[in-house]
Order: sequence, then structure tokens, then C-alpha cells
Amino acid sequence: MRNHAAQHFNDAVRRDPPAARAQWQRLIESFESRGITFGGTAMPTFLRPQFVDRDTWTTLTTGATQLIRLSKRVARTAFDGRLEDLLDFLGAPESHRRLLRLEPPGPDVALSRVDGFIADERVRFIEINSDAPAGFGYADRMTEVFARLPLVTGMTTTDPLLVIGSIDALVSNLRSHARVPHPRVAIVDLKTVRTRPDQEILREEFERRGLDTLLADPREMEIAKGRLAANGQAIDLVYRRTVISEVLAIEKDAPAFFEAYAKGLAVFVNSFRCYLSEDKAFFAILTDERFASLLSEGERAFVATYVPWTRKVEDRRTEWRARTIDLLPWIAEHREALVLKPTHGYGGDNVIVGSSVDDPRWSEAVQTAATKGGWIVQERVEIPEEEFPVFDAGGALHFESLKVNTNPFYVGGAEVGAVTRISRDPVINVSAGGGSVPTFVV
Repeated sequence: MRNHAAQHFNDAVRRDPPAARAQWQRLIESFESRGITFGGTAMPTFLRPQFVDRDTWTTLTTGATQLIRLSKRVARTAFDGRLEDLLDFLGAPESHRRLLRLEPPGPDVALSRVDGFIADERVRFIEINSDAPAGFGYADRMTEVFARLPLVTGMTTTDPLLVIGSIDALVSNLRSHARVPHPRVAIVDLKTVRTRPDQEILREEFERRGLDTLLADPREMEIAKGRLAANGQAIDLVYRRTVISEVLAIEKDAPAFFEAYAKGLAVFVNSFRCYLSEDKAFFAILTDERFASLLSEGERAFVATYVPWTRKVEDRRTEWRARTIDLLPWIAEHREALVLKPTHGYGGDNVIVGSSVDDPRWSEAVQTAATKGGWIVQERVEIPEEEFPVFDAGGALHFESLKVNTNPFYVGGAEVGAVTRISRDPVINVSAGGGSVPTFVV
């Protein structure tokens, strides 16, 4: 059904290219006027949204929820609950460990986004993003803008569409973690980040729903009368949007932010402990035979279905599809089936897809990963491609087969939306040159 909806949309574009071009221009103008911007310009996008049939959507979202909950539990029970052993396995830097040793004044993981692919109706997840997941505001507002396009409204006679937003659930979830009935929330991030408009959208939408909200840079916060404050206003709950590596880089300039976390002066959502179950090396715990006892038989079957085989890059013997292998030489010999990722990276930086490089480049990367540490190797997941209408710089229409990455949000298990990223490159990320479109359920 998902492909039928996409075909219906593309056929409508082909029937009237001038009208489609006008809607494309309207889309970009709406992005700019509605604050859907990234790095100062309209968020990169495409004319067609992503369509997912209801059964696949249910598989996608229930799978993401189960993965988050399973990962949270395993992060607390791995190595018999010995935090330092888990941190050693993850290769956490000492600067991270100082924060992670603190018992958090807030939930480990209340909010997240799971990056996945839908190929031949099968869902696979490649990463969990719980350390300040972005995109809730962008996704809801993009959905609003796309839903008004005549190309979309004209589909309702053949493909009824279900629009699922996330912000209502997000507001409810934040309220549930506050210590007071009417909390003041600070959306906290560096004011220079390119996703600041996403946070502006959230501040506006939170206020519309009666949630007192402000934006704050951690360097501008202070402790006043025993409470965390920003812009002269006391803060009850920190909606943390700055990732752990970036905020630690300015630690000396943001003493109040870190003091408030250490002393529990405000609730932090998510706490820094979310790092434990979202680190890229964590999938090596879920899929490695050495940790099989942490999961029930049903959970192991779930992981095998949804999570690609993942290992830390190191000199050891391990199992691949019930066969014992010497890991390093095996990685070197199976380039096209694998992906190398830095354990603590994000935004698609330095990810090496084996099928996209030659043997010398792959051998060099494997050697570097084995020598320096801090890398994982992961089974390459089939990246689905779909046809999208594309307008070139001169306004001419053509259709391209583009790679599609569908990413459901997680808000405490509530039914929320998703955002889809589109790219010509196998590393699909807006920061790495991709584009973003809303996800509609058919």
C-alpha cells in the first residue's frame, strides 16, 4: 500500500508539472516562513512525503518502543549492574564518566528517536538516538505544511492519510516528570547550533499548550536562591537538547548547569545516563553471544529480527551466523557486507560504508579502527530506495531513486510520529547533505 500511495502521488506530479513546481515553491516558502530552517536556510526537503502503510507503521513503532525499553533495562543490568565495567566496554571517556556516575535527577530515557529502514516490509534499526534527540518540532510542523499541499489533499479519495504528531505527547511527558504542577521548562542547548529553529518551534508549541517555556544556553544559566535559573527565571525542568560531548566542551563556562545536575536542583530530561543505552557500542551488547544471558529467548529473537549484527572492532574470536570467526581478518575480507562507525560519533560523521569504498581504503579503515579503538563494525542493512520528484536549479522536473531512512520518535511509549530522511548517499543525514520529509500513515 505504501508504494501505491507513492505511485499515486508521483503520477499526479507527472500529470501537471507546472502545478507541482508551484507547490514546490510554495513548500520552500512555507518552510522559511514557518521556521523550518537548518543553518539559516529552509530545511532541505523533497516534494513528496514518505508514505507508510498502517501494518508496517505498527511494526516500526512497536519495534522501536520495545528496543528502547529493552535497552534501558539491559544498560542497568549488564555486568551485574557494575557501572564501571559497562563504561569500560563502551569506551566512555573520563569526562563522560564523571557525569554518568551521578544518579540522575530525571529519567534515563524518556525521549528518543530510533533510526531505521523499511525494506520489503521488513524493519531494521541501526541506531538509537537518546542523547538530546532532535526533530520533534521540525517533524510536526513539516507535517502541517505538507498536509495543506493540493497534491496531498487530493490523495484522500484513493489513499486516506493518518497524521500522527508528537508534540502533545512530548508536553504531557515533560509535565509527568516535573516536581510541581505547573513547571517552567528550559529547552537547553548551545545557542549557535543549526537546529535552534527546531527548538524555537517547540518553545512556541509548548507555550500554546500552556507549558511555561524558555530557551537557554547552558553558559547563561545560574544558581539563584538554591534553584537553577535562566534569564532571571527559576527552572523546574531542563529539556536537555545539548549532547554530552558538546556541553562538556564548555563545562568551565557553564558551572551552574553542571551544579544543578549534580545536586538535583532541576529535573533533567533526558538525564546523561541515556548515553549508556544509546552509545553505538551498546548494540554490540545486544547482539554479542557473550551477553546472551541478559536477554530472554523471546528478546533474543526480537533483537535478531530488528537489530543488525554489531561488534566492537578488536582482536578476538566471535560468532557470525552461528559460525566462529577471527574478527579482524573477517572484517577485512567482508567489506561489502559491513559498515564501520566511530562509537561516539553522530551526524553521520566518519561512517564508512564498505560497499562505497575500495579495498585499500577499507583495509586502512579497519587497521585504524583496530589500533585506535572506539569503533564498531555493523552488518550493512539494505537501504531501501523510492522514486521522488526532484526539481533542479532551473526548475526542471525529473524523478530520482533516492535512499530512504524512516525514524520513529519515542516519547515514553505514547503513539507519536516519525521523520524520514532522504539522500543520494548511503550515509543518510541532514547534517551530511540529506533532506527531511514528514511521514504519513496510509
